[in-house]
Amino acid sequence: MRIIAGLLIILFAISGFPIVSTYTPMSHTDIDTKKLSATPTITRDWTVKIVLVNYDDGVINENVLTSDFPQARLYTTTEVAVEYNIAYEISTASPSWESSLQDVMDSNSVNGTDTGSKLDETALEYQKAHLDEPQKIFNSRDGRAIDGYAVEDWLIENPAVTPPDLGYVFYLLNFSEYDSPDHELEHWFDYHPIDPDTGLNQSWFRLEWDNELNKDVKFQFAGIGGRGNIYVLDPSADQWYLRWARIWWGEAPYPNDFEHCTKDLEDKVSELDLSTTGGKDALSTYLGDYMYDPISYLMFAHEHQPTVRATSGLLRGLVFGMDVSSGVSIESLQWVTDAEIQKAHLAELLPFIDWTVEIDFLNIEEQADWETVFWSYAEVVDGVTQVDGYSQFYAIREILRDNYITDLTDRVEVFGVVFIKKMMEMYAGGRTFTGLGGGGQTVIWKSWERYYQEDGVTPKSGISSIQLHETMHAVGIGHTWNTYHYVGDFSFSPMGYFSMHNGTATFDQNWVQSTYLDQMQGRIVEDYEDYSEGILADDLPKVLKARDEAEAAINLAVQLYNQMVWIGCFEALSDAQDWVKRLRYSRIDNAQPIISNWGTDPLTIDHEEFDVWIEVEDPDSGIENVTLILSIDNELSYVLCELDDDEYSAHIPAYPNSESMAIQVVAHDWGMNPVALDWRILYGDPILPDPTIPNPTNPLMLQVILISLSGIGLVIVVAFIIKRK
Repeated sequence: MRIIAGLLIILFAISGFPIVSTYTPMSHTDIDTKKLSATPTITRDWTVKIVLVNYDDGVINENVLTSDFPQARLYTTTEVAVEYNIAYEISTASPSWESSLQDVMDSNSVNGTDTGSKLDETALEYQKAHLDEPQKIFNSRDGRAIDGYAVEDWLIENPAVTPPDLGYVFYLLNFSEYDSPDHELEHWFDYHPIDPDTGLNQSWFRLEWDNELNKDVKFQFAGIGGRGNIYVLDPSADQWYLRWARIWWGEAPYPNDFEHCTKDLEDKVSELDLSTTGGKDALSTYLGDYMYDPISYLMFAHEHQPTVRATSGLLRGLVFGMDVSSGVSIESLQWVTDAEIQKAHLAELLPFIDWTVEIDFLNIEEQADWETVFWSYAEVVDGVTQVDGYSQFYAIREILRDNYITDLTDRVEVFGVVFIKKMMEMYAGGRTFTGLGGGGQTVIWKSWERYYQEDGVTPKSGISSIQLHETMHAVGIGHTWNTYHYVGDFSFSPMGYFSMHNGTATFDQNWVQSTYLDQMQGRIVEDYEDYSEGILADDLPKVLKARDEAEAAINLAVQLYNQMVWIGCFEALSDAQDWVKRLRYSRIDNAQPIISNWGTDPLTIDHEEFDVWIEVEDPDSGIENVTLILSIDNELSYVLCELDDDEYSAHIPAYPNSESMAIQVVAHDWGMNPVALDWRILYGDPILPDPTIPNPTNPLMLQVILISLSGIGLVIVVAFIIKRK
């Protein structure tokens, strides 16, 4: 099976088609590794702490509020089955804390005229029915725009409750006091999104309204979250996005709409008698419906696929300029994305693997095969190039993709293509979109005009945010929304359709990294149980050590997972993986490795740089590592050799001012047997050290070594903590 996300159907960035999940997402206490089931099944215990802010006592029925929230998620992979148990704890913020929060909101907001945008639903309905007639659907409105970044940062630093070790804090706010009864004055949160390629504040919304009729669009968030392990929802806040999504993606008379799409908290409360049980239950249902999406689409997303367990990742991108002969040079387009931005985002999303990003900018007129495929599924109608998105996407995948991607089984591979052409539209399912992604491939069609301001010269928006969205689809991440469920788009995640964000959200990172670790732990624990079975108390010391170290590393990994310390958990599991391998071979291999031959190039060394090559054998367990120990003027340094085919090698720089140098080759095997070693004096009269050598791949056995090279006046810190080749 290919390591790329081949399970996914084609997904659509800047489109209305939701991901179709092939699993139903559902914990973890500390484990007794000796009692785990032979089938790798993991349980993780998550907690969401819900904090009520500015609600009267007794108006919310907690059981009704949480009745529809997911209580469990279950997903399975080829390596592990994982259950998430989800608990909800509800508390009320203290008056003093509420007052401090309001001070933060007041001091980080702008209250005045023309601070927001209001949706013209009539114009939107008309445009939906007449796609070729652009409409003005946004008008300005008055109110209080609150800086979402400032509020979120304050909440992260000043939590109302102690955050759970494994889970999230959900703040449910009520600041209706900011609003007038007639809705002429409202309040909302502003994330002031910025295009990553130009640094400009985003003031445009989607391609249908990215035109001169709809300038200076304001993005009003009723919820914020994704820069920490919190989410903030204010049902009393104004927003236009839920109304827009209800119309654009739905069908009249919109029978499945939730009330929060058209009513804010004040509207709902005005209909209820909160002195009655029925009124309280109705309010609780309204609030629970509003809260459901961030919990089910961000915190415990059933739209996502578990992360593929790979050791490396590749994004291979091609950006085609299609108007070079008309004066649009390739050089003039190279600002639209940046390989370093893409790589930084992917490393932020999945830091456990090495990412390579390669992006080429090409003139399509010089690429006959690409021109053929493009124009086979595109035509010019009234001066506009119209592209059949589905057909072209699949044609690229079937005809051209294999020329650039090798589909290595241990690598996440994404092939990204961008077409830039004047007056171009891509159609899929009868509507216009910007990109498609899935199955390890992304294709973006974005008309040249949309990259620039009205002067046609000043850059406006590139494609880095779109490419990130599509690439995340291609590695298994779904949207933050689904039909009738749009609230999750009020977040920092790039997987929504509301506004752009320069980076990935903590929700995205938590899912990708935790599911990677789930699978990693499942496989390691299964191997541990297999290789530790039958060990006796009087077994070989090396076997007992390997068993104990593996068990300790697994339990450390569990502790770190439950603290959401993903990098630390990965490092602990990597240590456990190495100890399990040592455990396996220490029980069957009692013969030390053999250095059959080694030498230097050049053969005679006299203060110049040189290479060392080593031939070493261990047929039973294999070589864990080969290390060189340099004694330079009786100071020691370690160099870890690299394996190339069946030979180990290392390059040693020149030490022109040294008086003596000796070199020792040390080979460790996975069976934890005595090392193989051999010394040679290269020049001078060095003192040979004690041959008891630690294993440099084991951080428990090697301390940082400080070497003072007196001849060149340099201090070097050498420490090797190598997890695996």
